[in-house]
This record gives sequence, C-alpha cells and structure tokens, in this order.
Amino acid sequence: MNLVKISVLCALSVALAPGCSSVSKVKHTLALNDLHIQAAIAEEKGDDQTAYELWSNYVDRRPQSALAEYRLGMVESRLGKMNDAIGHLRVAHDLKPGNIDYIEGLAGALAQINQIDGLMKLLRATIDEGEPGTGQLRLARYARRVGLMDEAKEALELAIIAVRGQHVGPYLEMAEFARSINDQDNEIQYLRYALSFDPSDAAVLNRLRELGMIPGPSLALEPSY
Repeated sequence: MNLVKISVLCALSVALAPGCSSVSKVKHTLALNDLHIQAAIAEEKGDDQTAYELWSNYVDRRPQSALAEYRLGMVESRLGKMNDAIGHLRVAHDLKPGNIDYIEGLAGALAQINQIDGLMKLLRATIDEGEPGTGQLRLARYARRVGLMDEAKEALELAIIAVRGQHVGPYLEMAEFARSINDQDNEIQYLRYALSFDPSDAAVLNRLRELGMIPGPSLALEPSY
C-alpha cells in the first residue's frame, strides 16, 4: 500500500511540475516589475544613488533589457560614473539603434567626457534616424558642444536642405549658431527666414528688435533654400 501511495505521489509531482514552474516564473516577473517601479520612483525623487542600486540589480537579473540599460546608464552619467554609463548606454543603443532617446543618451555621455571621435562616429551613423533634418540638427548641436564649429555649420546647412522649407527648426538653429560666433548679418537673415513661418513669433520679433530691425510686413523672408 505504501508503495502505491509513493507511486501516486511521484506521478502527481511530475504532473504538477509545469504548473509550479509557471508560478515561479510569474513571481519572478512580478518581482522584476516591482524593482522597475521602485527604480523609476527613486529617479523621480532625484535619489540617483538608490536608483543606481535598483537599476543595477534589475540589469543583473535581466541583462539585454534596452530600457533598463538606458536608465542605468543615464543614472550613472548623473553620478559621474562615465565609463560605466557609456557601456550601458552603448548596449541600449546596440539593442535598439533607431531609438532617439538612446542615441541622445549615448551622445550626451560621450560629449561629457570629450570622446569626440566616438561621438562623431555615432552621430554620423545615426544621421537618418528621426524626422527629416533631425539627425543633422543633432549632429550640429553636439558638434557645437565639443567645439567643432565647421562641422556644426555644415550639418545645419544640410538640415535646412533636408527640410526643404517645411519646418522652422533648422533656421532658428542656424540663427542661434550665427549668434554664437557673432555673425550678426547671418543671424538677422535666418531670423527673417524663421519669421516667414510665423510672423507673430514674439521671441523672433524681440530678437530682431534687439538687432535693430523694425517689425513690419516686409521683415519676413521666404527661405531661399
């Protein structure tokens, strides 16, 4: 009789094993979800040290999660752990190379420690990611940040060509670039181009007044390219 009971129990154990395994997986998933939530809350509170510990735990338990790698990398950037940050941000970008947040995160970290070659390689490789012209604008922004002014100007010119007069952004960026190098004539010209998109744009009008321009119907210029 005991042998029969043992056989039955063994059979039940085998039958229930898949179910037990599923329950274990569910519990493990819930624990990870809770870890994710706690890490996000810590970030929102500005508690980067706690967020770092929680995201590190998450990445250890679930490697190759692009979001977790990105969030951990961003926290590490804020904590000054730049080598670790670049490593995790690069993994996130490699996993999802078209994600603009991941491109920006990695670019920002590379710029922060002046890794210019790596930065420009990344920006050139991802220049077609995003809406037309945005890759060129991204390249121009980071090139300016690391002092590559010729590259920045060229990228802005390419951005203007890419948008074909459909968006104001590149014209405003070019005006800001001109201002940064004290090129008042070009700043005025590109602000006038920008004004053609919205003749009532208060920020553009105020800047033109500061530059000695008198607002009027003829102040706006249609972009020449």
